[in-house]
Amino acid sequence: MKLTADMVLQIAMELERRGRIFYESLAIGCGNGRISALAAALAKAELDHLETFTRMRERLPESMRGPNLTDEELMTAADRVRRMVLPRPSVVSETVIASNLAKALDMAIVMEADSVAFYAEAAAGLDGIDADVIAAIVAEEREHLVMLQEVRNLCAAVFPE
Repeated sequence: MKLTADMVLQIAMELERRGRIFYESLAIGCGNGRISALAAALAKAELDHLETFTRMRERLPESMRGPNLTDEELMTAADRVRRMVLPRPSVVSETVIASNLAKALDMAIVMEADSVAFYAEAAAGLDGIDADVIAAIVAEEREHLVMLQEVRNLCAAVFPE
């Protein structure tokens, strides 16, 4: 099945919802103030992305907006994204148990990089507005990735390991 901008935006919105839930859970459950603050900020960023992607979908020409994906289609896509993007539970556990801010940032960086790769793959073979919309999603995710890398570099300078 060839993905369209509308379909990718719907998948992106679901991924942002799941990312927000993940970061909110990490913020609540980690027991480390610095990691909790970072995770809360990342949850807010995911919510901002959700709003951005929602607006992008609303701005698509009417002819390009298809029906909402079914729950089954969204779950199938989200499961694929989960396997490709979200960290394994063991990585999350190690990060939380160690209360290591640097590891938490590294985990978030990997998630964002994997997210960029997922969308770049989804854009393969597309053109026109479909390609433009996915390029805009990639740009949003790359911006988030660069921000996390800058914070990680700052963290390394302030809190040497």
